[in-house]
Parts: sequence; C-alpha cells; structure tokens
Amino acid sequence: MAIMGIDLGTTGSKAVVFDLDGTILASSYREYDLISPKPGWLELSPEDVLDAVKTVVSEARSTCKDKIRAVAMSSLGEAAVPVDKSGNPLANAIVGFDPRGKKECEEFRKKLDPIKAFNITGHAPNSFHTLFKILHIREHSPELFAKTHKFLCFSDFIAVQLGLKPRIDYSLASRTMIFDVTRNAWSQDICEIADIDPAILSDPFPPGSAIGQIGENSLGFPAGAVLAAGLHDQPAGMLGAGIKPGEAMLATGTVVCMGVLLNQEINARVMTDNNLCRYPTFGNNYVNIAWNFTGGSALKWFRDNLAILDKGSGKSAYDLIIEKIPETPGSLMFLPYLTMTGTPFLDPQASGILMGLKLDTTRETIARAVMEGVAYELELNQELLGQAKVNIEKYKAIGGAAKSKIWMQMFANILNKPVSILQTTECAAWGVALLAANAAGLLRDLPDEAARKLAKTGQQFDPQADQVVEYQKRLAIYRQIYNSNKSIMHLIDEL
Repeated sequence: MAIMGIDLGTTGSKAVVFDLDGTILASSYREYDLISPKPGWLELSPEDVLDAVKTVVSEARSTCKDKIRAVAMSSLGEAAVPVDKSGNPLANAIVGFDPRGKKECEEFRKKLDPIKAFNITGHAPNSFHTLFKILHIREHSPELFAKTHKFLCFSDFIAVQLGLKPRIDYSLASRTMIFDVTRNAWSQDICEIADIDPAILSDPFPPGSAIGQIGENSLGFPAGAVLAAGLHDQPAGMLGAGIKPGEAMLATGTVVCMGVLLNQEINARVMTDNNLCRYPTFGNNYVNIAWNFTGGSALKWFRDNLAILDKGSGKSAYDLIIEKIPETPGSLMFLPYLTMTGTPFLDPQASGILMGLKLDTTRETIARAVMEGVAYELELNQELLGQAKVNIEKYKAIGGAAKSKIWMQMFANILNKPVSILQTTECAAWGVALLAANAAGLLRDLPDEAARKLAKTGQQFDPQADQVVEYQKRLAIYRQIYNSNKSIMHLIDEL
C-alpha cells in the first residue's frame, strides 16, 4: 500500500512515494528557475511547475510497483497564479520575496492596527504576503486583474489542473494575510479593508481532509487515488519530522527555517514587532516559523561565483567547499540578505554584506562566514521567540544541509542547543503523505501521532563550550550590523 507526497518548492518540485511505515519506495526531483523580468523582480512560471510536477509524478510512479492510494501536496507560500475561469494561468506567480506590494502594504498598515492584524491573521502585514501582490496587480496591471477569475496558490492550482475544485488548506491560506486563523475562514474585515472579494480565492479546507478523487489526467497522477488537502511547506516538514512542544525543526534548503509548535500563551507584541507568526497546522495546533529567505541559496551563490572545484574528485560541490573551511570561527561577518531579509526584519530593500575583508581573506574563510551568517540569523529569531515565551530545548534537522556534519555542529554552537539529524530525509513530503493517508482512511493513528512514533533521529551534535563562548562574542557584533547599515542598504537599493 503506497501514499505519495509532493513538495512544490520555490526552485524545484519533488514527488516521493512511501509505504505506511515511512519507507521511501520511489522519488523524483526536478529543478526550475525563477524568472526576473526586471531587476529585483522574481516570478515563478506555472507552466514550468506543471512540467516539473508531471515529470516527477510520472517518474516516481513508474519506479513504484505498489498502487498509490492517496496523494497530498506541500507548497511554497505566498506565490499565487492568476487564472481564468477554466483554470488556465494568465501570468506568472509573483514570489513572496519579490519587492512588489511594498507600497500597498504600507497603505494597508495605516488602516489596521498591527496587533489587531496579528490577532486576525496570525501575521503582521508585510509585502511578501499574497494580499499585497494581488493589490499590486490590481493597481499596476488592471487588465490582468479584470481577467483573473481566481488567484490560486500552487497546491490548489495543481488540484484545479486535475479537474478538482479549488481548495486550499488552512496553513497555506494563512500565508496570504487574508485568512482568519481563529475562525478558519477568509476574513471579512481584511477583505473589506483591502476591498477585495474572497470569491477570487480558493475554498479553505482542513489539512488532511479529502478534496476529491483524482480522475484521468495529463499530469501522471494515479487515477482513483484520493487527493487530500496538504500543508504549507514548513508546517509539512514539521509534521513529517514529528516535532512536539519544546522542539524546533531546523530546515535548511533554499530558505533556512526554524519551526515550533505554539501550545502556550504568547506575547503578541513581541511577535508583531518582530514579524513572527502564529497560524494553523494539522488538528488544533498552531505553528510559528522564523526564517532567512536566502538560506541555503547563499552557499549556492558562493558555489556558482566564488568556488574553484575539482570536478574530477567524485565529490559534490558542497562537500568540496565545506571540507576546506577553517576549523574555528574567524573575524569575517556575512549578512545573508541576497534576496531580502527574513524574520525579524522582513526588509525587501536589504542586501548582503561581507564585512572584515583583509588581504589574507581566502575563499575558504568566506565560505565559513556564509554558513555562519545563516546560523546567526536563526539565533536572532531564537532570542526573540524566548522573549515571546516560546521555549526551544532541541532542534531536529532536515533538508540538504542536514547531511553536513560541519554545518550542523556550527548550528549547535551558535544556537547553543543540541541538534539531532532526522533519519527521515523527506519530511515535507512525508508529512503531507500522512495527511493523504488520513484522508483515505489508511491510518490507525492521527498523522501527527504516527509521525512522532516513526520519526527516528541519528547523530546528535551538542554545543561545544569553547566555540559557544567564541560565537557569543561574534553574535554581540553581528546583532549590530543590520541596524548600523540599514539606511545605507536602502540608498543602494534605490540606485
């Protein structure tokens, strides 16, 4: 008996087939590129995503002998495809860290107290939310807006291509800034303030509920299988990782993200002032995610532009980079804002900074600084979550970077918390596959209970006392870099 989880990402999509014990039976992955029609603008082609999904689903199915009974999808947040009444895409989807929507967001903030906005939507208003991309399109592309029947996030866009009704899970709906996270419905207050009709959005559905049965289709999906409402990608990873209160997911991919369950009273002011969030996941749980948008892309940037690699070594480019970095912290500081910042600043005008360059600086010291900068960003968020009464005792690492012992030890030292490597490597796909099994009535336990029973951790990296001390010194400096250079970064952005 097989179940499929599909992970729709910003730069690639993956289909993974599991049995009910979490064993991977088949998988396939395809990358695609973000499109930049103007400097700073970033879009995702729905046709590129559809082509990748068709490829990975077909390949995974062709190598799996078992019948696939149920399917669900995890999806990147915020990006929404404008479609006509037949579900055909009318334009590319603007991704969250594209700066468009900044002006519309600023105008919206004048109309609604941020604490009230947080209490309704689980977020403070920021330009990356879907709402402000929609408002930007209405203002600057009125012809496109007039033709648009609905704005569909990618999981509901795929469902429509399969001939099913447009339905969006609660967590992905929450990433739009239009969803009432208490009532689990589109917010009448937000829609009135923004002057939009909720009919342009999909119908909200609980994660793990059945959307419908898949019929014959051109995307390679198994006909007859149940399609279930999935999750936003980070809560999906948390579910698949079996995260429980007191633990945090550490996911390092295109974006680096930490995710925690919120089952306690939180300080709304701290959350709002620092762009932290609280929104639904499976069951009656809520999550917070904190992230850096550049994340693992920073090391990809280093690989593509600065690394000199021995291509005949048989090792991956990332292994070659990491194995040569210095063993101890240096004095070089890297601010990983190559797209925009993540939390707590969410500044679309910020840019990366490499500070402390000297004549003896090498590629290897730059590589280490890049990796440290990503980890420093999570420590900033960990400190703020502590102020909001959210306690983190340990981290469970997933994603490509979890394979790097050096980087995981670095995270443990900078966060000053144990970091364990999950043996389940495809946590987002596994999380939504469990939701699919739930919708099809295949599970004995609830998906979160099943995930916790099956989640197994491997090597644990404990903080090293001497390096913790060294990193505390550097963090005292790092905390000052953004605020000290913010105005200069904004001037550069305006050139």
